[in-house]
Amino acid sequence: MKLKSNYKFKKFEVGNKNKFTIYGDNLEESTQIIKWLYDFNTDIMKFIGIEYASLSEYIYKYEINDEIYYFVAKAYYRNGKLPYDVRHVIKELDKPDAVIYSNEREKVLMGFETTSTTMAGNATWQRSGRIINFLECGIPFGFLAYFSKNDKSDKKANKKPRVPGALFVLMFNMLSLKYHTPALVGFFEHPDKSQNIDALNPNNDWREPIFKYLLSLVLEEDGEEYLKKCYSNMKNYYFSEDKLLSTNSEFGNQSLKYLRDDNFEENIISDMKNKINIPFYNSDNIIFPWAPKKISERIHELFPNVKFYQLSKNCKAGITFETEKLVERLNVGKKEYVEDNFKSIKEPTIVIPIKLTKSDKKNGTIVPTDDPYNGEIPAFSNIYLQSFPKANVMLLLCDHTNANEYDVEASKGRKVYKSIDKYADIVTDLDLNLFSHESENSRVENKSKYENQFTTEDDVTSFFGTILLNEGIIPSFINPPCGSWSDIHLYPTDKYYYYNRNDDRGDIAYFDDQDETYYFGESKKNYRALVSTLSDEYRKTKNLSEIVLKELNYKYPAKLFAIFKGSSEEAKKILENSNFDFVITVNDTDELTLEIVGR
Repeated sequence: MKLKSNYKFKKFEVGNKNKFTIYGDNLEESTQIIKWLYDFNTDIMKFIGIEYASLSEYIYKYEINDEIYYFVAKAYYRNGKLPYDVRHVIKELDKPDAVIYSNEREKVLMGFETTSTTMAGNATWQRSGRIINFLECGIPFGFLAYFSKNDKSDKKANKKPRVPGALFVLMFNMLSLKYHTPALVGFFEHPDKSQNIDALNPNNDWREPIFKYLLSLVLEEDGEEYLKKCYSNMKNYYFSEDKLLSTNSEFGNQSLKYLRDDNFEENIISDMKNKINIPFYNSDNIIFPWAPKKISERIHELFPNVKFYQLSKNCKAGITFETEKLVERLNVGKKEYVEDNFKSIKEPTIVIPIKLTKSDKKNGTIVPTDDPYNGEIPAFSNIYLQSFPKANVMLLLCDHTNANEYDVEASKGRKVYKSIDKYADIVTDLDLNLFSHESENSRVENKSKYENQFTTEDDVTSFFGTILLNEGIIPSFINPPCGSWSDIHLYPTDKYYYYNRNDDRGDIAYFDDQDETYYFGESKKNYRALVSTLSDEYRKTKNLSEIVLKELNYKYPAKLFAIFKGSSEEAKKILENSNFDFVITVNDTDELTLEIVGR
């Protein structure tokens, strides 16, 4: 076994000089950004080591240009008060996975979203609000995802690899122009080759220029050459020999004129610098009639004399250039003037279908939902507003009619109403009832949400993850609390096992090549949290071990452990009352410690 029985680290303090804090949804995502920054800049960055300020604050030290730089991984919560600029950029609509903040300059440098989810269906758009938060403030944003991935969320779905939609990629170019700020896509291959689409260049990793650009922001250097490569990658998604066959044809030959220019990369960077927003579309080249799934027939019944169009063959939202006819229909039977809600009846109107509820099939009930609509509203609003900046925005509630009892007002404390409040001019349902789009409740933030300091399961798991990496062990699986599912890399092979969304999961799996043994662990924030469900935690860990060992034809022995913040005495109690092979405790009083307690 590579791990030692005891680890001790003195608490490390660092000033603000050359200090950059990466605030993340969880510590795993914060450390991932730091790791990728280094991986794509090894020619400039020299890794010195990792220090610890606490169980929830890791300090990565690098030498760059003969100076020491500190990159601190933190989670948004439980670390004390967030800097003003960080909190305000994450509370506007939704939180991204990571925010890079310069402590010395007191400035947010960039935001990131990283996803292992299949970029298909609802997952494509639900994160868009997080991107737009940053761009509105003039802060660059990078979206990192796999080129292709199997869809494991639906057992009935076709299991061939799915790819991001062509309109989704186009959105980043449109947002870059609209907000005069880099909005960058970073696609890369899944390490499991069976999930890759051969039509895409397997050696083209879009993350590299993004992280070189990030380093230029850190060093306050000109990163324009890296931006050009980023936009070249996005252009080639449509026009290169390796393009997917569906991308270019989805928009029709009259579209994408801005992208088709030979000097596109130079043009878009120049236009961003000069705050020029060249419209991607006009009323002549939006040629596809709007045909939203499931409600297309109802739309034409409600508005028989109004023509609606969509940007591409697969655009969920529509637009009409006949707002006056639309208003005339909405006015029927109303006591008030509906047009008073519109910015201008002379301008086009964007129509976005949304829901505020979903059915819980397991319990046979209707429950509130925020995703994906809190992302779709800003996404489709901005896609159309890039070309038609004065357009009205109408939301069409598809789950609310006179026939049901759902109370739209009950949504006003939820985050989806941040998007409704910000973008909608008018909200109506399939019976053309009108609803208020304003909500102060959705913007109220509780101080304790960010400022209370406490240890979580995420801290315990992530701290142990850094120990494994320091010992040269790459985990097969680490379960962040925010993840819906993930892939287990079945080391020492190249095979993978895929958790489904609702699978009962363990927390940690890793292979130790020194004793050729698999280790499976369950993580908890403290002794009380572990002991209260001890038998169930052992069962989950045992199940995870059975999954992996079966996939590997039972070639390797396995050992099971629990890990929590606590004492060796509490660890011994766990061993007395369970079948775990050993227990690991972590603590951070005067110094950070990790201790392995065996039988």
